[in-house]
Parts: sequence; C-alpha cells; structure tokens
Amino acid sequence: MPRLLQGRNRPSTSASASTPSRSATSNRGSGSATDLPPIEPPSHPINETGKRALAEISSNRETRKYEAHLAKSAGYLKDSVGIIQDALYTRRNQLKGLVEKRRANGATERNDLELQLDGYTSRLTTEVDELTESSEAALRQVIDYRAELEDEKQVLDTVLEQVRGQRPRPEPQPQKRERERKRKVAKRRAADSEDDDFDEDDKVQEEDEEEDAPDVADVPPLVSVRELLKTARRSKASEYEALSAYQRYGKDNEYISFKKTWHDAQHPEDQVPLPDASTWFDQHGRPTTGAAAEEEDDDLVVEREIIDLKCPLSLQVLKEPYSNHKCTHTFEKSAIMDYLQTSGGTAQCPVCEEELTVMDLYFDKLVLRKIKRAEEAARRDVDGTSDAEAHSGADESMIIQRTNNVKKERARSRQNVEDVEDD
Repeated sequence: MPRLLQGRNRPSTSASASTPSRSATSNRGSGSATDLPPIEPPSHPINETGKRALAEISSNRETRKYEAHLAKSAGYLKDSVGIIQDALYTRRNQLKGLVEKRRANGATERNDLELQLDGYTSRLTTEVDELTESSEAALRQVIDYRAELEDEKQVLDTVLEQVRGQRPRPEPQPQKRERERKRKVAKRRAADSEDDDFDEDDKVQEEDEEEDAPDVADVPPLVSVRELLKTARRSKASEYEALSAYQRYGKDNEYISFKKTWHDAQHPEDQVPLPDASTWFDQHGRPTTGAAAEEEDDDLVVEREIIDLKCPLSLQVLKEPYSNHKCTHTFEKSAIMDYLQTSGGTAQCPVCEEELTVMDLYFDKLVLRKIKRAEEAARRDVDGTSDAEAHSGADESMIIQRTNNVKKERARSRQNVEDVEDD
C-alpha cells in the first residue's frame, strides 16, 4: 500500500482529514460475520514469468503525467500565494493613503469610505492568512507525493531482489510414517536377497539421503509479493519521516521559490531580507510565519542597495528572466540559451565560475514580479512630476531597492548612504 494511504502524518488544515468515514467504521464493526479467512503464505515462489513482469514494471514505469501534475500543482500554489498577498498589500496601501490624506487635511474623524475599507482590509487579512497557510501545507503535501514517487523505483527494485532470492520450501515429511515404510521395504529386500549385508547397506544409504534432504525449518517461509511491497514501502516511509522538516522542505527548490514569492509579496517595497531557511520551521517541524523576525528593529536603519535588472549578456532590461539553481544570476532567456548552445550545452556562468546547463535554468516569475513592479514605479514617478525634461536624459535601466539592516551607530557616522552595485 502506498505511503499516501498508510495513515502517514500529512500537513492538514482540517481535523476531519484524519477522521475515518462513517461507512468505513461501520464496515469494520459489522463485517465480522463475513470476514474472510486470513491469507495463507504462498507455497511456491513466483515463477519466471512473474519475475519478468515485476522487472518490467520496475524498469518501464510511466509516471511522466503524474510528475507533470505535481509540478503544475506546485506552480499554481506558488502563483496563488503571490496573487492573494498582492491583493492584500494593495488594499492596505489604499487604506494607508486615505489615512495620510485625512491627517494632511487636519481631520481627526474617519469618513465612511475609510471605515468601510478598514473593515474590509481586516477581513481580507484573516482570509489571506488562512489561504496562505493552507497553500503552504498543500505544497508540503505535493513535495511528499513527489518524494514517494522518487522512492517507488527503489522500492520495486528491492521487492524484485527479494523475490529472486526466494527458494521453494520442501514439503513436510511425516518422519515416523516414512521410517515405517522404509523398514517394510528393507524386510522384503532381506527376504529376497541372499546377501545379508545388502539390507544394512541400503538402510544406511536411505538414512543418509534422509539426513541430506533440506529441513523445512532451514528454509525461510515464503512471503507474498504484496507483503514484500508493503514492507519495502513502510521502510522507505520511515526513512522519510525521520528527516527533519528543514531537510524535507527547506532544501526543496519549489518550497524555496514559494517562500520567496510569499515574502516578496509581503514586502514589495522595503525588500526585507528573507529569513534563513533553517528558521522556517520550529523544533516540532511546524512552519513559522517569520513575521516577528522580519520586523525592523528600532535600533536598526535601512541601507538601500541598487540592483540592475538588465541581462548581463544582452545588457537589455529583462523581459523573460531565466535564473538557475547553481548561482544567483539571472539572464534573458534568448541570450543565455544562445550562450549555452554555442558552448555545446554546458558553459561557465558569464558572471561567476559555476558550470551551467540548460537543465539548470528555470523561468523566474519572482524576478518578473520585481521587473513589473519597477516599471509601475517608474510610470508613477513620471506621472507625478511636472518637469518632464528632467527625466528625458535619465538612464532607462530600471532598478529595485533591496534593504540591508545596519547598526544605527554605523549609520550616524555617515553623511550619505553610498549606492552599492550588485554584481
């Protein structure tokens, strides 16, 4: 039985997820009269045809559709958390604008629009928090499914190896009855033979053959393929459950991308650094929100870092950003693909010393979010100024600002904050 159906602990947002159905409970309680007898162990090992069929299953499993469904599910969950967090951030900004406008006008009482928006934002915050938590739990479940799928190949190989090592068990011999039969045969031979020694030699030979025959107790009992499969799956499930939450999810690229998208949507302007992956789960394996750790300390100030959103190869603003799992650099898709193809599919990163292949690349929706946000900010800046000429000679490259926390004492010693270019 797959791990998914073994009552394995799964991230769940509902108490009913672990509660057996009424029909299942009633079937267990009322089925005593029709219970089948226990399954007897097999008397013979699986034949060669069965072994070949098992080997065929192990080597030619068709799981591409399942893998594609899991990948799509992870992508949808990652996109959804960004969308709902963006919606919440927009409403909060609208409410913040109304409050600032009221205070600028010297008014103290809130009008109906502000009150309505405040109530709506409060309800939306609760809903978004619940949806985000359920999406995070669902993503961990998808990762569990994928891990099980990856383990299944080794499970089948283990079962096949055990089946090939099985030996047929000898049939039990009623020793007393066999000895009586041999004794009668020996008497007949003694009566018909002139040589008295023949009977003794024949008896010794038969006793030696009896001793050489394998005893039933010396051959392990046969185990059915079904039981071997269940045992192998339980063993793999135990190994997986022994891993910490950080080992299971904190190092997974899909989960890392999910956390980055979630974090970016919560801090689109301030760019508060994402907490280290080791802090994403508590000692019991439960996910932490990290809200307290992300709040700015009163003793810290913000230093802004300029990041160029241009492709290092084409030197053009990124439109279809492709990042990789080897380093932190992002490129325009067409530029990095051409670069790798001209190098035989493998080449050193144009910026650092990491070796990259096409399989290392992925479409980075998080960077695309930053680009669109920078474009929108640039449009707002242009619309908000009356001096259009002042912007005509400005650099068309777009930047985003990343915040780094530094000590207030260090900040006080500076007159100006220097721009730091990202490599």
